[in-house]
Amino acid sequence: MARQRKGYGQFCPVAKTAEIFAQRWTPLLVRELCFGPRRFSDIQFALPLMSRSLLARRLDELEEAGVIERAAAEPHHVYRLTAAGEALRPVVEAMSAWGQRFGQGYIGPEDLDPGGLLWGLKRQIDPARIAEPGLVVRFDLRGLPPGKARLRYWWLVLSPLEVDVCQKDPGKGVDVVISCDLAAFVDVWLGYRGLDEAKERGEIAFSGPQRLVRSLVEIFDLPALAGPKSFRFTDPKPAKQASAA
Repeated sequence: MARQRKGYGQFCPVAKTAEIFAQRWTPLLVRELCFGPRRFSDIQFALPLMSRSLLARRLDELEEAGVIERAAAEPHHVYRLTAAGEALRPVVEAMSAWGQRFGQGYIGPEDLDPGGLLWGLKRQIDPARIAEPGLVVRFDLRGLPPGKARLRYWWLVLSPLEVDVCQKDPGKGVDVVISCDLAAFVDVWLGYRGLDEAKERGEIAFSGPQRLVRSLVEIFDLPALAGPKSFRFTDPKPAKQASAA
């Protein structure tokens, strides 16, 4: 039996869409599935503040609404968008564009999540830009919100076939170290500030061969100057889930 949703008491299509899509966390859940099929644990890693029980409930609700479906996979099933879910992709893209233009002033210290940054970088990387197999990048983050000091160090292992995010040293030689203020790097990545300014102010610094540094700036799409920037919501090539090792 389908669970009863709280409605607006209107037959307007906007109201009907809002009853399904405008629930807390649902747009972000659909955002994650725009990048391809995901396991429960993948989604949970991308939305760490969402409780496991609420995630399970939202997934069930979206499945009942015909927005997502479960698909068999090894070792666990995955969730993926249906045709109805795919039709929400332009809505997610429009929300991103609106937020880029009008939401800049609403980013507060509590929104600066290191894991969210690394996960976001991973999702936006175009594997075609990665020329160096096994390129290892270590992030040394400053200015972390209270309670997140233990999340200072992160590693990215990049290759044309996969991008791996690690919270612990993967045990491989580091090619480039990025020492940066978390808020400054977020602003640059979002296009609100330019990399040149942040480097000049000492907020972002790269250590490593200049050839690799230039390559990473291109891979991460870090603009030299502030300006409008758009993000894609497709997955050109599957990438590995973040690892704790």
